[in-house]
Amino acid sequence: MTESLFQSESWRQAVEQSFDVKILEYAPVTEPEGVGYYAVLSDLRGDRVVSTPFSDVCDPVLHTAEGWREFADHLRSFDLPVTIRPFEHANALADDRFEHRRELLWHGVDLTAGGDAIWDGLKSKMRTAIRRAPKQGITFRFSSAMADVETFHAMHVRLRKSKYRMLAQPLSFFAALNDRFGDRMAVLLAEDADGDPVAAMVFFAWDGIWYYKFSASYERSYRPNSAMLMAACREGADRGLSLMDMGRSDKDQPGLIDFKRTFASEERELATLHWAPEDHDDQAGAEASRTLGAMTALLTDPSVPDEVTADSGALLYKFFG
Repeated sequence: MTESLFQSESWRQAVEQSFDVKILEYAPVTEPEGVGYYAVLSDLRGDRVVSTPFSDVCDPVLHTAEGWREFADHLRSFDLPVTIRPFEHANALADDRFEHRRELLWHGVDLTAGGDAIWDGLKSKMRTAIRRAPKQGITFRFSSAMADVETFHAMHVRLRKSKYRMLAQPLSFFAALNDRFGDRMAVLLAEDADGDPVAAMVFFAWDGIWYYKFSASYERSYRPNSAMLMAACREGADRGLSLMDMGRSDKDQPGLIDFKRTFASEERELATLHWAPEDHDDQAGAEASRTLGAMTALLTDPSVPDEVTADSGALLYKFFG
């Protein structure tokens, strides 16, 4: 098992810098060449262990059942609630000491046959929707410039606020990622005929995989997401990457899931593993979580300026790990 984007040193350093956490390594005695990553979080939401925070998934780089069990035992030894988000780690997924919550789906697109093969595999209705974007004067470009990362972030703040009533990750996180990944981090911008941005997607190229990690758009009549994803498939294939990782989706997001299924060649159900000490009771942490939820609702109200919502995310997002 090799490292994914979320296990890479670049990602871990960006998380540590942006959210004031320390991501630790554990090498089991039974598998000293392997490693598992985790963080011990202690904040107003209480004390907890996460492997690892602010990441979609994070399999330990361990190949044996003994190595996994030792790593899991190490996490449980803190006598704190533990959350693990494996992707395909068979030993983790078979561990019945953890509660398995199956609330997520993952989708991937095979890029090995090239962009034309993906295009040919789309339904005619989708191809018609993709052709509509250039007829509307929409153009696409990929960029690794920080100015375009900032353009994406402004959309990201607006979309999460208006559509989901959620705070966005701070701009400092995207700046840290941009600094560490360089041209392996790419913003795909969709711009109208006047050159104004209407939508953006953020991708990372890592170890042969094209990670589709973030997306945002302004509330306008343009709906270029399908055309953007097709452009991203071609870009990933042209870079020689074998797979587009479309990330995880909550099962209660049917629209997003249907959109991903249009392109996906693979779908998986993901399990989040939870364990807590017997009789664990964290009423203070639960109350803090409720308070954070109430504060988020206030700070994402439509009457709140986007700048205030963005600053609030910079202050509070670290508590959502």
